Amino acid sequence: MTRIVKWAWVSFGVFLMGTASEGAAPAPSRQGEALYKEQCSICHGAEGKGDGSAAEFLFPKPRNFTTGTFKVRSTPSGSPPTDQDLLNTVTQGMPGSAMPGFSFLSKGDRLALVSHVKRLANLQEKPEGTIAVSSPPAATPETLAQGKKLYREMKCWECHGDEGRADGPSTGTLKDDSGEAILANDFTRGIYKGGGTLSDIVFRFATGMDGTPMPSYEDSLKEPERWALARYVKSLAGPKVAVQPTTGTVVVKRVSGPVPTDTMDPAWGKVPAVPVPLMLLWQRNEAAADEVSVKALHNGKEIALLLEWKDEEVSTRFRRDRHFADAAAVMFSLAPQVPLSRQAHFAMGEKKKPVNIWYWALDRRMDLVGVEPPVQPAFARGPALVAGWGSGNAASVPLRPSAIVEDLNAEGFGTLTAQPRADQNVNGSGFYAAGRWRVVFTRDLRSRGALDAPLEPGRAIPVAFAVWNGSAEDRDGQKAVSTWYRLVLAR
Repeated sequence: MTRIVKWAWVSFGVFLMGTASEGAAPAPSRQGEALYKEQCSICHGAEGKGDGSAAEFLFPKPRNFTTGTFKVRSTPSGSPPTDQDLLNTVTQGMPGSAMPGFSFLSKGDRLALVSHVKRLANLQEKPEGTIAVSSPPAATPETLAQGKKLYREMKCWECHGDEGRADGPSTGTLKDDSGEAILANDFTRGIYKGGGTLSDIVFRFATGMDGTPMPSYEDSLKEPERWALARYVKSLAGPKVAVQPTTGTVVVKRVSGPVPTDTMDPAWGKVPAVPVPLMLLWQRNEAAADEVSVKALHNGKEIALLLEWKDEEVSTRFRRDRHFADAAAVMFSLAPQVPLSRQAHFAMGEKKKPVNIWYWALDRRMDLVGVEPPVQPAFARGPALVAGWGSGNAASVPLRPSAIVEDLNAEGFGTLTAQPRADQNVNGSGFYAAGRWRVVFTRDLRSRGALDAPLEPGRAIPVAFAVWNGSAEDRDGQKAVSTWYRLVLAR
């Protein structure tokens, strides 16, 4: 794709107030400013410059709103977006980025946030009007063949690859207008920024994606040709369309007997699964878990959660530095009374807003079965050669002999802390078969720890989930995450 357009869009967490007229300079809104601070500033920064505290852990980087450029629009290339364009992005999120959907906020809150983002971007120019898109023509083998031909002629393959896998010859050189590296979309994963309907894709071809190497084809392709190209691009993923996380509810059913601690216990077959969408914080072209299935039970004394997700191969660190372990985590808010709109960040919490994390990793089991090097190697002569475990490093000390789950706390990126060994009270197990991981987490409902998740029948608590694919070199902050869900324990 040859023409680089100005005016770009981003992956962003934003919102607005609906009183300003289209194109007018939005008046300051305390509501929008407060919501932006709660929901968006951690990534986009207090002034919208893309420099929030989480920005260094995200790829692609959060948008700098002060440039006034936006990717997803219904307006011509170079024109600012409409309020509805911004509202749609806030509501649905941005697939292929760490920008989730914010449908859990009221429409008024989302509009207030959009207004605040417009103020940060100084969007005073009135949009030129939206591009008209007609109804889609009938699908025929001829239109699909035409789309495939146009895919070659318009050089889409140079970035997106011959089969739409984002592996074209230009992929490694792509940058946005700010000079930041970006990835081409992998169409085979169903990732379509701005939406995955045929009409959405046709809009992207007509408007381009300002601020990126993706040009507008409004002048170079007639509308029937854009429809044909859209049909071919969509065919590369089949019916799959990537969905950004938003929110939902996981009900913890109450049972009378013991809760299942085995991943293959028949009792799990009677529990309805809740599919929870995931998104990568650090994008890559390799396959990623885009969903985790969650089941949960409690008996008034104990709780058990079963997580299940697809993974093409098992991965653990063993003894090589560049090997990473498959892993999963469940994160709880320690302030369940606070509304979701005011909760800490869904990835690692925030300063003065701590979270409790239950972390399972395959290599924790390896610690327990003696695969890791010994505490005191025979050749060790002096402290520099002693293993971390042997030197008393708290991060290296193994868990209690019966556990492969760590009980952790965090107050933002880079603050992860293990609870003292005496307070480690979460158990679990994992099982891999037929390309799927199944991991169970269990804990007593009652806990004496002040930094343990408060779990009580009849109450709800915000919960989030994360999955690491060791084969794709996921580790630490490079992971697939959900946003906050409500975990409701039945009475």
